[in-house]
Amino acid sequence: ESVLALTIAGRGGVPANAVSVMINVTVTASTSAGWVTVYPCGQPSSSSVNFAAAETVANAVITPLSATGHVCFFSNVPTDVIVDVNGWFATA
Repeated sequence: ESVLALTIAGRGGVPANAVSVMINVTVTASTSAGWVTVYPCGQPSSSSVNFAAAETVANAVITPLSATGHVCFFSNVPTDVIVDVNGWFATA
């Protein structure tokens, strides 16, 4: 089990005032069946991607960013996670 905090706002073309993002989350190379939860750091939520052992699975996720512009990823088993930002939402 582990949590990865990823800075999204202000990086890779996402503006610093972004409040939410649309991302593609791909899970691969897991050692057993499990799940990954995507959430604004500090506010865990439900599962975003479910997978079987050694399966490669992708899912589109829209998630708010934390107040510091981060998104957290929690996996209940060891796995690789690939994240692509497809879009963002900012305040006026």
